[in-house]
Amino acid sequence: MACRGPDEEGPPLTTRQRLELATLLSPLRLPHRGAGTHPWPAPLPAAWSGQFDRPEPLLYDQVEPTVVADIEVDTAFEHHRWRHRVRFARPRADLSVYDVPLLLGEGEDPFPDYASSA
Repeated sequence: MACRGPDEEGPPLTTRQRLELATLLSPLRLPHRGAGTHPWPAPLPAAWSGQFDRPEPLLYDQVEPTVVADIEVDTAFEHHRWRHRVRFARPRADLSVYDVPLLLGEGEDPFPDYASSA
């Protein structure tokens, strides 16, 4: 696997990753009375991608938010978003969506232990 620098962005997911995730994901079911809806808007606002040269909203297929994944990010986090593209690392079948928060709270540090360990 070739290493890429921060300015050399590859596809969001490799073919292998897409095939692996396809077995884990389910289409979004219509919400039942009193049930929540998908946590992300459709389409995604263009700014959510971190690609400022792409001004149009991002179309995607909503799926049931039931899969937890490890992601690779750098520590550049500002204005409530990652400054650089987040990369999928692997699914976490050992975790439930109830084990992780969907969104950070206002002003919450995404790296609470980093300052004390550095």
